[in-house]
Amino acid sequence: MKEVAEHLEVNVHTVRAAYAQLAADDVITMQRGSRAVVLGYDANTARSGRASAPTFMIGVMVPQFSDYYAEFLQAVAQSAEIEGWLPVICQTRQYETQTVARYVDQMVSRGVDGLIALHYETLDDDETTAVLAKAADLLPLVLVDSAPLDFGHQIMVDRVAGSLEATKHLLDHGHQRVAFISTPIGWTSASQLRQGYTQALEEGGLVPDSDLVVAAGDMSLDAGAKAAASLMLLDDPPEAIFCAGDILALGALQHLHAMQQRVPEDVSIMGYGELPFSSLAGPPLSSSRLPAHELGELAASTLRDAIDGGERTQTGPIQTSLITRRSCGCR
Repeated sequence: MKEVAEHLEVNVHTVRAAYAQLAADDVITMQRGSRAVVLGYDANTARSGRASAPTFMIGVMVPQFSDYYAEFLQAVAQSAEIEGWLPVICQTRQYETQTVARYVDQMVSRGVDGLIALHYETLDDDETTAVLAKAADLLPLVLVDSAPLDFGHQIMVDRVAGSLEATKHLLDHGHQRVAFISTPIGWTSASQLRQGYTQALEEGGLVPDSDLVVAAGDMSLDAGAKAAASLMLLDDPPEAIFCAGDILALGALQHLHAMQQRVPEDVSIMGYGELPFSSLAGPPLSSSRLPAHELGELAASTLRDAIDGGERTQTGPIQTSLITRRSCGCR
């Protein structure tokens, strides 16, 4: 802005006011720490003209490309084929603000008919939430198993009930010290899954121990291993661990094997989400299965209704199902 002011020989405050007006008129977008970007579309036209000129393209945003999302994306792709849609799949890097903003601007400028966003977790991320709110203002937006927001069409999963069922199953095996490795701090799933975990302990007559709850740094094998390592260093380590993701559970398994701890004889493990290859782990991993295929189909049908002018909806809560294998002590 200083360079523009010098070039035009005007006050920098005049340039700043002009930029603010251009942003208010949806001509440019400005983000802290980066340059202003001229939008590739007119917001008013995008709002009013979309239904009359469909492009048969939809956008699908996922936090990252991993096996965890493969079944969901496959179901969306199959549904898109039936609808005659071309799905544009975007990796958001855990919904990093500038990445999401860039994808939203690019997809709106290309005239996509609607947008699906899976696992947007960080409700307190005001900047990314504002970008998604802008997207919902411009085109139909379906949020799947995400933070509860006051815009877009919501498909909710009953994370509390899934966590409650998984933790109770570990307690039913006779374990008294059941630990919980949660999703990263600040994710809505962290509090929801912990609520179910705590409820199961209290219903079992146990007092929750904060030392047995560890938040993973991210959703990775390494994060699961590090969380398990901190739990096993306790003076009174856990007899069982419920992990808020199969990838975390597999990392915990990896660490326990390195410690020469037997699973499930020494420590039982339960995952969440059901990765496609969890049954191939050693031992096969028990998990609270997220109905990824059902969610993908439901996301596509909800988007179809939204594109056709349907009112804002909230579907669910969708239930998970317990898959018991050797890692929790079941045959």
